[in-house]
Order: sequence, then structure tokens, then C-alpha cells
Amino acid sequence: MDSLINHQFFGATPATRYNVAGLSSEEAYRLIGANTMAGFEPVVHNRTAKGEQLRTRDGNRLTVVALHGTSVMSAIEFEQV
Repeated sequence: MDSLINHQFFGATPATRYNVAGLSSEEAYRLIGANTMAGFEPVVHNRTAKGEQLRTRDGNRLTVVALHGTSVMSAIEFEQV
């Protein structure tokens, strides 16, 4: 199954925030690994508070990996298409 992978970094100021669309699986896994080694905790989200599968507006399944430091620093979205 193919995935569309996007990364969003939440910087401290608007000038340090950015989005990267179209990451490869290898790039996404390296990003998660590098941030884990840097002390961030990856947390995987694939269900809503009601226990339902996360989905995009188009109905595709969605998994989000949030990288936590003192707060959520970035999110990587894996959309299954």
C-alpha cells in the first residue's frame, strides 16, 4: 500500500515553521529516528478519542507520528492511498 507522507515542524516563531510534502518512507523513518536520538519522543496516533480510525477528508486512512519535546514539535502524516 502506498502512502503520501508530509512533515510539519512547529517552530517557536512563524519564521521557523515549515511544511515538507512528499517525503519518501525512508526519509520519514530517518527523520523519526534522528529526532528520537536527539531526545524527542515519537507518539503514534491512528485513532480518534472515540476509538475510530483517523481519516483524511477524502476518507483515506491516516497515521500521525507526533514528536514530543517539552511540547509537540513536529508531526509526520502518513496517508494511505
